[in-house]
Formats: sequence, C-alpha cells, structure tokens
Amino acid sequence: MLLEIAEIDVRPGSEPAFAQAMRGEGVGLLASCDGVISVQFGQGVEHASRFAFNVVWTSLAAHEAARKLEAFARFRSLFGDLAIGGTMHHFEMDAPVAGTSA
Repeated sequence: MLLEIAEIDVRPGSEPAFAQAMRGEGVGLLASCDGVISVQFGQGVEHASRFAFNVVWTSLAAHEAARKLEAFARFRSLFGDLAIGGTMHHFEMDAPVAGTSA
C-alpha cells in the first residue's frame, strides 16, 4: 500500500470555495480513481489556508496510472486557480494489523 500525504496551500480568502469544491465533488472524484483505497480531507487548524489529503493507494503504479484518468484531471481542475503551493509525500505502508482501526 502507498500513503500519499498532500498539502495544498490556497489563496487567502479562497478557503470556503476550495473546501466546498473538494467536499462537493473533488473528494468523490479522487476516490473514484482506480487504485484508491481511501481518502481523507481536512483544513488546517493553525493555517486555515492549508488543506491536506491523505490518500491510500493500492500501489505507486496505481497512483501514477490514475494521474492519466479523466476523473483525476477533473479533480485537479477544481482547484487549479485556487492553489498557490503545496507539498506531497509518499510512504510505502505495511498492511493494517488485525484489531486496529484506520
């Protein structure tokens, strides 16, 4: 499994529009991509203009393939003009241990 942790900084003042776009359509588009196991989305507490996505993929190959999908392109287009920066990190993860919650 691959964990992607992405942080996106948006223009100050555009936080409500970004949050609405992601909660209204964006997270669902991302989750619909082949290879996505789960998606979590949230807004920064200390920095309200920073948003985070934690995406669990079946593999790095699935993540790379998803970047070519129409759903992924539509997801990115929802925030292209709102984003001003960000970071992305990927981690190879062990399978969950029985009896633990995600």
